[in-house]
Amino acid sequence: MGDILLNKTFKAEDFQRTKEIWLDKHDVFLYEGDTGKKTCYIVKSGQLDVRLISGSGHETLLYQLKEGDLVGELAMFNAKVRTATVIATSKVCLLEIENSEFKQNMGNLAFSEKLSSHFLKRYLKTHEVVCRLSQPNIGMKLCYYFKTLADQTGKAEEGAQVKIHLPSHASMGKLLSCQRESVTRELKKLTQAGILTQVQGSNFMLDITNVNLYLGDILD
Repeated sequence: MGDILLNKTFKAEDFQRTKEIWLDKHDVFLYEGDTGKKTCYIVKSGQLDVRLISGSGHETLLYQLKEGDLVGELAMFNAKVRTATVIATSKVCLLEIENSEFKQNMGNLAFSEKLSSHFLKRYLKTHEVVCRLSQPNIGMKLCYYFKTLADQTGKAEEGAQVKIHLPSHASMGKLLSCQRESVTRELKKLTQAGILTQVQGSNFMLDITNVNLYLGDILD
């Protein structure tokens, strides 16, 4: 039942009036702290990053948006400012939805179910980010991130060897709120500890027992 709920996404057919907006790769669509008209958007195609950017320019990747996801939806619930920066990581097509139609649709049961699914997914993603970033060192942050990737395969049992695909060191740095060089250094240590074994390119085997032992030793 939970999987069915989490799989619900939005489509153009959910709204009578939409306007297409096109973005190029690297375009900044929304800035954290912006104020403006009360509109939100559906991702029709492409992918975007949702990031927090500090005053010094340091970036933390919260999560990524893809087809069927909502963007800027908190404006529909009287949020006065944008809460994060949204950047296109590919060619993107968005559908703009006016506040009046969004609120009208909230009286529709099917639409409300999709909205519940949306906020549940956002909560889970945000909780994952908080758990990951709250760890005291980069090695632990990486290990918790690896376990998240392994859990997505459904095979992350004690004693298992799980194949995971890692993004670039720079991307992991944004995920973990640290420098790329720190990620590179810690990955070498984790590989030497037998937690990771490189298979090919960015594909690695994760040893669930060893990663649990590593986290247990650190926490003890």
